Amino acid sequence: MPELKCPVCGNTLHREERTLRCQKGHCYDVARQGYVNLLMSNHSSAKRHGDDKAMVAARSAFLEQGYYDVLRDAVCAAAVRHAGDNVELLDAGCGEGFYTVAVKRALEAAGKTCRACGVDISREALIACAKRQAEVTLAVASINHLPVADSSCNLLLNIFAPDDATEFARVLRPGGTLLCVVPLEDHLMGLKAAVYDYPYPNPSPQYAPEGFAPPERIDVRDTIRLRSNEDIHNLFLMTPYYYKTGRKDQQKLESLTTLDTEISFGIFLYKRL
Repeated sequence: MPELKCPVCGNTLHREERTLRCQKGHCYDVARQGYVNLLMSNHSSAKRHGDDKAMVAARSAFLEQGYYDVLRDAVCAAAVRHAGDNVELLDAGCGEGFYTVAVKRALEAAGKTCRACGVDISREALIACAKRQAEVTLAVASINHLPVADSSCNLLLNIFAPDDATEFARVLRPGGTLLCVVPLEDHLMGLKAAVYDYPYPNPSPQYAPEGFAPPERIDVRDTIRLRSNEDIHNLFLMTPYYYKTGRKDQQKLESLTTLDTEISFGIFLYKRL
Protein backbone atom coordinates (compact mmCIF):
# COMPACT_ATOMS: atom_id res chain seq x y z
CA MET A 1 0.00 0.00 0.00
CA PRO A 2 1.25 3.54 -0.66
CA GLU A 3 2.76 4.63 2.64
CA LEU A 4 0.53 7.06 4.58
CA LYS A 5 2.21 9.96 6.33
CA CYS A 6 1.18 12.21 9.18
CA PRO A 7 -0.36 15.44 7.86
CA VAL A 8 1.12 17.37 10.80
CA CYS A 9 4.78 16.32 10.80
CA GLY A 10 5.16 14.17 7.67
CA ASN A 11 6.38 11.05 9.47
CA THR A 12 5.15 7.59 8.51
CA LEU A 13 1.88 6.45 10.06
CA HIS A 14 1.74 2.96 11.53
CA ARG A 15 -1.44 1.02 12.25
CA GLU A 16 -2.17 0.12 15.89
CA GLU A 17 -5.53 -1.68 15.92
CA ARG A 18 -8.01 1.09 14.99
CA THR A 19 -5.53 3.96 15.22
CA LEU A 20 -2.81 5.33 12.95
CA ARG A 21 0.11 6.81 14.86
CA CYS A 22 3.43 8.44 13.92
CA GLN A 23 6.68 8.43 15.91
CA LYS A 24 5.95 11.90 17.26
CA GLY A 25 2.71 10.71 18.83
CA HIS A 26 0.18 12.22 16.46
CA CYS A 27 -2.67 9.75 16.12
CA TYR A 28 -5.78 9.37 13.96
CA ASP A 29 -8.66 7.02 14.64
CA VAL A 30 -10.01 4.77 11.91
CA ALA A 31 -13.77 5.43 11.78
CA ARG A 32 -16.14 2.50 12.12
CA GLN A 33 -17.12 3.06 8.46
CA GLY A 34 -13.56 2.20 7.41
CA TYR A 35 -11.76 5.47 6.64
CA VAL A 36 -9.29 7.71 8.46
CA ASN A 37 -9.58 11.49 8.40
CA LEU A 38 -6.23 13.09 7.53
CA LEU A 39 -7.65 16.39 6.27
CA MET A 40 -6.12 19.38 8.04
CA SER A 41 -8.32 22.45 8.43
CA ASN A 42 -5.72 24.63 6.70
CA HIS A 43 -5.69 22.32 3.67
CA SER A 44 -9.20 23.28 2.57
CA SER A 45 -11.11 26.55 2.83
CA ALA A 46 -14.30 25.11 1.36
CA LYS A 47 -17.43 25.07 3.50
CA ARG A 48 -18.55 21.81 1.86
CA HIS A 49 -15.87 19.14 1.54
CA GLY A 50 -16.40 17.29 -1.73
CA ASP A 51 -19.50 15.46 -2.88
CA ASP A 52 -22.43 15.38 -0.49
CA LYS A 53 -24.53 12.33 0.36
CA ALA A 54 -27.07 12.97 -2.44
CA MET A 55 -24.36 13.27 -5.12
CA VAL A 56 -22.60 10.13 -3.92
CA ALA A 57 -25.87 8.16 -3.90
CA ALA A 58 -26.77 9.40 -7.39
CA ARG A 59 -23.37 8.49 -8.84
CA SER A 60 -23.36 5.07 -7.21
CA ALA A 61 -26.86 4.28 -8.50
CA PHE A 62 -26.03 5.50 -12.01
CA LEU A 63 -22.73 3.65 -12.32
CA GLU A 64 -24.26 0.40 -11.09
CA GLN A 65 -26.64 0.51 -14.09
CA GLY A 66 -23.66 -0.10 -16.39
CA TYR A 67 -23.78 3.10 -18.42
CA TYR A 68 -20.08 3.82 -17.93
CA ASP A 69 -18.86 0.22 -18.10
CA VAL A 70 -17.18 0.98 -21.43
CA LEU A 71 -14.97 3.51 -19.63
CA ARG A 72 -14.38 1.25 -16.63
CA ASP A 73 -13.23 -1.58 -18.90
CA ALA A 74 -10.91 0.70 -20.90
CA VAL A 75 -9.36 2.09 -17.71
CA CYS A 76 -8.82 -1.43 -16.35
CA ALA A 77 -7.22 -2.62 -19.59
CA ALA A 78 -4.88 0.37 -19.68
CA ALA A 79 -3.91 -0.11 -16.03
CA VAL A 80 -3.15 -3.80 -16.53
CA ARG A 81 -1.06 -3.03 -19.60
CA HIS A 82 1.03 -0.34 -17.92
CA ALA A 83 1.43 -1.79 -14.43
CA GLY A 84 4.20 -4.11 -13.31
CA ASP A 85 3.73 -7.28 -11.28
CA ASN A 86 3.65 -5.57 -7.88
CA VAL A 87 1.35 -2.57 -7.87
CA GLU A 88 1.15 0.13 -5.22
CA LEU A 89 -2.05 1.86 -6.34
CA LEU A 90 -3.18 5.33 -5.26
CA ASP A 91 -6.51 6.74 -6.45
CA ALA A 92 -6.40 10.52 -5.94
CA GLY A 93 -10.03 11.57 -5.88
CA CYS A 94 -11.42 8.05 -5.65
CA GLY A 95 -15.01 9.03 -4.87
CA GLU A 96 -17.18 6.02 -4.10
CA GLY A 97 -14.50 3.68 -5.47
CA PHE A 98 -16.16 2.42 -8.66
CA TYR A 99 -12.94 2.65 -10.68
CA THR A 100 -10.57 2.04 -7.75
CA VAL A 101 -12.05 -1.35 -6.98
CA ALA A 102 -12.46 -2.31 -10.64
CA VAL A 103 -8.78 -1.58 -11.37
CA LYS A 104 -7.61 -3.44 -8.27
CA ARG A 105 -9.62 -6.52 -9.21
CA ALA A 106 -8.49 -6.37 -12.86
CA LEU A 107 -4.84 -6.24 -11.78
CA GLU A 108 -5.31 -9.19 -9.46
CA ALA A 109 -7.17 -11.15 -12.14
CA ALA A 110 -4.15 -10.58 -14.39
CA GLY A 111 -1.91 -12.26 -11.80
CA LYS A 112 -0.47 -9.07 -10.31
CA THR A 113 -0.39 -8.14 -6.64
CA CYS A 114 -2.08 -4.86 -5.77
CA ARG A 115 -2.16 -2.87 -2.56
CA ALA A 116 -4.51 0.10 -2.91
CA CYS A 117 -5.23 3.39 -1.21
CA GLY A 118 -8.01 5.83 -2.05
CA VAL A 119 -7.97 9.50 -1.11
CA ASP A 120 -10.94 11.85 -1.38
CA ILE A 121 -12.01 15.04 0.33
CA SER A 122 -15.56 13.70 0.69
CA ARG A 123 -16.24 11.64 3.80
CA GLU A 124 -19.55 10.48 2.30
CA ALA A 125 -17.79 9.16 -0.79
CA LEU A 126 -15.32 7.15 1.27
CA ILE A 127 -18.11 5.64 3.36
CA ALA A 128 -19.67 4.39 0.10
CA CYS A 129 -16.28 3.14 -1.10
CA ALA A 130 -15.68 1.17 2.10
CA LYS A 131 -18.93 -0.73 1.50
CA ARG A 132 -17.40 -2.29 -1.62
CA GLN A 133 -15.35 -4.56 0.67
CA ALA A 134 -12.23 -4.54 -1.48
CA GLU A 135 -9.41 -4.06 1.06
CA VAL A 136 -8.65 -0.49 0.03
CA THR A 137 -7.12 1.88 2.60
CA LEU A 138 -9.20 5.07 2.62
CA ALA A 139 -8.22 8.55 3.79
CA VAL A 140 -10.08 11.86 3.82
CA ALA A 141 -7.60 14.40 2.47
CA SER A 142 -7.05 17.04 -0.17
CA ILE A 143 -5.46 16.13 -3.50
CA ASN A 144 -3.29 19.21 -3.03
CA HIS A 145 -1.89 17.73 0.20
CA LEU A 146 -1.82 13.97 -0.32
CA PRO A 147 -1.06 12.16 2.96
CA VAL A 148 1.25 9.80 1.10
CA ALA A 149 5.01 9.40 1.31
CA ASP A 150 7.35 10.41 -1.51
CA SER A 151 7.77 7.82 -4.30
CA SER A 152 5.47 5.36 -2.55
CA CYS A 153 3.19 4.36 -5.44
CA ASN A 154 3.74 3.19 -9.00
CA LEU A 155 0.20 3.60 -10.37
CA LEU A 156 -1.84 6.71 -9.69
CA LEU A 157 -5.44 7.14 -10.84
CA ASN A 158 -6.99 10.59 -11.25
CA ILE A 159 -10.47 10.13 -12.73
CA PHE A 160 -12.83 13.11 -13.06
CA ALA A 161 -11.09 14.71 -10.10
CA PRO A 162 -8.99 17.83 -9.47
CA ASP A 163 -5.32 17.40 -10.27
CA ASP A 164 -2.05 18.55 -8.77
CA ALA A 165 0.96 17.76 -10.94
CA THR A 166 3.46 18.63 -8.21
CA GLU A 167 1.88 16.25 -5.72
CA PHE A 168 1.48 13.50 -8.32
CA ALA A 169 5.15 13.75 -9.28
CA ARG A 170 6.13 13.65 -5.61
CA VAL A 171 4.24 10.46 -4.69
CA LEU A 172 4.93 8.50 -7.90
CA ARG A 173 8.13 6.54 -8.35
CA PRO A 174 10.24 7.17 -11.45
CA GLY A 175 8.79 5.02 -14.22
CA GLY A 176 5.39 4.93 -12.50
CA THR A 177 2.18 5.67 -14.38
CA LEU A 178 -0.30 8.50 -13.90
CA LEU A 179 -3.65 7.53 -15.42
CA CYS A 180 -5.98 10.51 -15.84
CA VAL A 181 -9.52 10.54 -17.23
CA VAL A 182 -11.20 13.76 -18.37
CA PRO A 183 -14.40 14.49 -20.32
CA LEU A 184 -13.87 15.33 -23.98
CA GLU A 185 -15.52 18.17 -25.87
CA ASP A 186 -18.84 16.49 -26.74
CA HIS A 187 -19.31 14.55 -23.49
CA LEU A 188 -22.98 14.60 -22.39
CA MET A 189 -24.07 16.96 -25.16
CA GLY A 190 -27.42 15.17 -25.36
CA LEU A 191 -28.04 15.82 -21.68
CA LYS A 192 -26.95 19.45 -22.02
CA ALA A 193 -29.24 19.95 -25.02
CA ALA A 194 -32.19 18.76 -22.94
CA VAL A 195 -31.41 21.31 -20.21
CA TYR A 196 -29.90 24.38 -21.86
CA ASP A 197 -31.05 26.54 -24.75
CA TYR A 198 -27.44 26.96 -25.88
CA PRO A 199 -25.42 23.91 -24.81
CA TYR A 200 -21.69 24.39 -24.99
CA PRO A 201 -18.88 21.87 -25.50
CA ASN A 202 -16.34 21.11 -22.82
CA PRO A 203 -12.92 22.72 -23.21
CA SER A 204 -10.28 20.70 -25.00
CA PRO A 205 -8.02 18.77 -22.61
CA GLN A 206 -4.87 20.76 -21.90
CA TYR A 207 -2.70 19.04 -19.32
CA ALA A 208 1.06 18.68 -19.51
CA PRO A 209 2.32 17.96 -16.00
CA GLU A 210 5.94 18.79 -15.32
CA GLY A 211 8.10 15.77 -14.57
CA PHE A 212 6.19 13.41 -16.88
CA ALA A 213 6.76 12.16 -20.43
CA PRO A 214 4.22 13.11 -23.14
CA PRO A 215 1.13 10.96 -22.69
CA GLU A 216 -0.38 8.05 -24.48
CA ARG A 217 -3.99 9.01 -25.22
CA ILE A 218 -6.97 6.68 -25.54
CA ASP A 219 -10.37 8.10 -26.53
CA VAL A 220 -13.51 6.26 -25.43
CA ARG A 221 -16.76 7.26 -27.14
CA ASP A 222 -20.27 5.86 -27.13
CA THR A 223 -23.93 6.86 -27.13
CA ILE A 224 -26.06 5.70 -24.24
CA ARG A 225 -29.82 5.60 -23.81
CA LEU A 226 -30.91 6.45 -20.29
CA ARG A 227 -33.84 4.18 -19.56
CA SER A 228 -35.70 6.01 -16.79
CA ASN A 229 -36.23 9.45 -15.30
CA GLU A 230 -34.35 8.25 -12.23
CA ASP A 231 -31.28 7.46 -14.33
CA ILE A 232 -31.52 10.85 -16.07
CA HIS A 233 -31.79 12.64 -12.73
CA ASN A 234 -28.90 10.66 -11.24
CA LEU A 235 -26.63 11.49 -14.17
CA PHE A 236 -27.47 15.18 -13.94
CA LEU A 237 -27.02 15.21 -10.16
CA MET A 238 -23.56 13.62 -10.35
CA THR A 239 -22.28 16.31 -12.75
CA PRO A 240 -21.07 19.79 -11.80
CA TYR A 241 -23.89 21.23 -13.95
CA TYR A 242 -26.62 20.45 -11.43
CA TYR A 243 -25.61 22.98 -8.80
CA LYS A 244 -24.86 25.62 -11.44
CA THR A 245 -28.26 25.32 -13.11
CA GLY A 246 -31.38 27.27 -12.15
CA ARG A 247 -34.56 25.53 -11.11
CA LYS A 248 -36.34 26.47 -14.35
CA ASP A 249 -33.78 24.61 -16.46
CA GLN A 250 -33.59 21.71 -14.00
CA GLN A 251 -37.34 21.17 -14.43
CA LYS A 252 -36.89 20.43 -18.15
CA LEU A 253 -35.72 16.93 -17.24
CA GLU A 254 -38.62 16.07 -14.95
CA SER A 255 -40.95 14.80 -17.69
CA LEU A 256 -38.34 12.75 -19.58
CA THR A 257 -38.40 8.95 -19.29
CA THR A 258 -35.65 8.24 -21.82
CA LEU A 259 -32.72 10.27 -23.10
CA ASP A 260 -29.94 9.58 -25.60
CA THR A 261 -26.62 11.29 -24.96
CA GLU A 262 -23.04 11.06 -26.13
CA ILE A 263 -20.38 10.01 -23.67
CA SER A 264 -16.76 10.71 -24.53
CA PHE A 265 -13.71 10.36 -22.35
CA GLY A 266 -10.00 10.90 -22.75
CA ILE A 267 -7.70 8.48 -20.93
CA PHE A 268 -4.21 9.99 -20.62
CA LEU A 269 -1.30 7.83 -19.46
CA TYR A 270 1.83 9.66 -18.28
CA LYS A 271 5.13 8.07 -17.29
CA ARG A 272 6.97 9.65 -14.38
CA LEU A 273 10.45 10.71 -15.50
